[in-house]
Order: sequence, then C-alpha cells, then structure tokens
Amino acid sequence: METDKILAVVGQQLHWSEQQGAAVRMLFDGMVAIKTEMAEDKEEMKMMVQEVRDSVTLIDAECDLMQQAVRLKSIELTKHRFKDSDMKFNEMVGRYRRMIWSKLKENFSVAKYSHLRRIDFEDAIEFVKNFQPEDYI
Repeated sequence: METDKILAVVGQQLHWSEQQGAAVRMLFDGMVAIKTEMAEDKEEMKMMVQEVRDSVTLIDAECDLMQQAVRLKSIELTKHRFKDSDMKFNEMVGRYRRMIWSKLKENFSVAKYSHLRRIDFEDAIEFVKNFQPEDYI
C-alpha cells in the first residue's frame, strides 16, 4: 500500500508537470507569434515612413532657397560671358534661369520645382550650383 501512495503522488506530480509544460509551451508559442507579428509590423511601418518621406515636397523656405540658388547661378553664368553693362545681360540672365529650371525639372522628373521631394533638396541645390550650360548643348 505504501507503494500505491508513492505511485499516486508521483503520478499526480507528473500530471501537474505535464500541465505546467503545456502552459509554458502555450506561453512560448504566443511569444513567438507576437515577435513575428511585431517584426512584420515594423517592416510595414518602415515602408510607410519611406513612402511618406518620398512624397513630401519642398517647404516654402526650401523653395525660396532653390529660387535664390537659381537666381545666383544664372547671374554668375551670365557674368562669365557678358559685361553687366551689355544690353543682352538681362536677357541672358533670363535665358540661363529658364534653362536651369528646365534641366532641373527634367533631371528630377517633376513638372514644377516646388514638386521636388524634400529628400532630393540637397541634390537639387548641388545640381544648380554645378550647372553648366555646355553640358546640355
């Protein structure tokens, strides 16, 4: 009879251990599922943030800076080729300005310079600063 009691106690302990193991397994499986779901959500969030970054266009201050850069570059290009007193000076400034705007929009695939994406702003400024009409002739 002593053996029966011991077997009963051990059997009960084994039953509890199996229940605890099953509970731990369910907890573990749930944690793995949560981790997987969070990783997928994180990737989706990254893609959404990138889409927003890619679609945000220049703010007013950046548009002003872009206009200023084009204005300065067109005057610089004209000064290298004409004297300030030359009657064609203002006409040539306008031509260079239109050419810079045209090539800038073409290069960045936008209809209007204000549609430039903010992430392209620095590259667009560099494009204007390094613009040489001879590159497009």
